[in-house]
Amino acid sequence: MDNENYQREYKKLYNSKNKIVTFPLSNAFYEELKKRAVITDVKTNSYAKYIVTEYLNNNTYKVLTEEQTKYIKEYIHISRGIATNINQIAYNSNIGKQIDVSILIDALKTYEEEFKKFIQKA
Repeated sequence: MDNENYQREYKKLYNSKNKIVTFPLSNAFYEELKKRAVITDVKTNSYAKYIVTEYLNNNTYKVLTEEQTKYIKEYIHISRGIATNINQIAYNSNIGKQIDVSILIDALKTYEEEFKKFIQKA
């Protein structure tokens, strides 16, 4: 079977098992949906699909508590700080700039301490 026929058969089988649902959503609701999707680290449409399928399966909707949301945001904040430092190091080394190793070690120790405090909260 050539690639074109394979794709045609795949699409036919996929469409026989799945339906695409679209509906309008006010900007305010969409933004809220988008925020919640970001918190759970999934795409907005995937999050909407999850909500609908959970509801249809009569499962309780899993909403993060304010405490859990705060915890996740703090984790993201610390992680982004580390990532930013790594990006700055990579950038400076790529342009041939000298890197002060003591500053790097101090920054990593600071983030290590923040993570220890963060983990102890859990």
